[in-house]
Amino acid sequence: MNSPFSGRNIDSILLFSVISGIAFSWLVFDVVRPMLTTPWTLGLPYLVNLFFQLLITGLILFAIFHNGLDLVYKAANGVVKRVEGPKVKRFDLNQRIQHIWLFTSTAILAVTGFAQLYYEAWGRVLINAMGGLAINMDVHLLAATFLGVLVVYHFAFYSAQYLAKRARGEPAPLPIMIGKSDITQALQNVKHMLGRAKEAPKYGKYDYGQKFDYWGIYWGMIILAAPGVILWAYGSTVLDGLPFIFHTDEALLAVLFLLVFHFYQTHWNPREFPMNTIFLTGTLSEEEMRDQHPLELERLEAVGEA
Repeated sequence: MNSPFSGRNIDSILLFSVISGIAFSWLVFDVVRPMLTTPWTLGLPYLVNLFFQLLITGLILFAIFHNGLDLVYKAANGVVKRVEGPKVKRFDLNQRIQHIWLFTSTAILAVTGFAQLYYEAWGRVLINAMGGLAINMDVHLLAATFLGVLVVYHFAFYSAQYLAKRARGEPAPLPIMIGKSDITQALQNVKHMLGRAKEAPKYGKYDYGQKFDYWGIYWGMIILAAPGVILWAYGSTVLDGLPFIFHTDEALLAVLFLLVFHFYQTHWNPREFPMNTIFLTGTLSEEEMRDQHPLELERLEAVGEA
């Protein structure tokens, strides 16, 4: 068990503080301040932008609060990574390749997209280094194409797999789907971190944070993709600027949420710091499964897969 003041925990706390501070500052200056200072109107562009501003503010503040509680709890209780013992397969090679494909495309899109959005600030330096705005845009569009291919492949592959199992009369559960139990588990986990519940919830194959991450990514892709195509074809002023608002606001939400929620939950919390290698190896130790996904481990043991 680690001390709350072990090097690992201090590094995790410092990184969380820095990233959260950057995200919070970005939120205040680019979301909250414009929301409070822009005159109210009944125009659709204003209302759509206001919706995104409220959504971004609420989700990012929740992520900082939730992960702050998690950080304090894990550090105070000396939660450590348990890598000894037999390995349990979590993700196959296909899934790991998709994750790397997703991460790489998203990173390129974020850098090239925000370089254009913040051209008058830091973006000009990056775009000039790349050889100009046209090249930057070409790279952005190429990355978007690769990401679009991934989305089509992802849902086609798993839909075909699901339908094939149903056709053979085999069980075809969808553990990634969000249900009422996830809301219950989220509330129980917050209570547990606050000391108001004796036990933490027991998770199956995915916990509520992982499900939220998954569906947030693909919901966000739809919101980004359709307006992105319109922007590419007709420019930023078409339809009173609505595609531009959808595209840029959703991009900001996606990047901020990745920084303050996904990366903390997956890599930067005291248990996993500095990096969780499951996206490379595809496995967790049996002890890790017992800690993080006990119901899934029980299922695998029952069918002889663990």
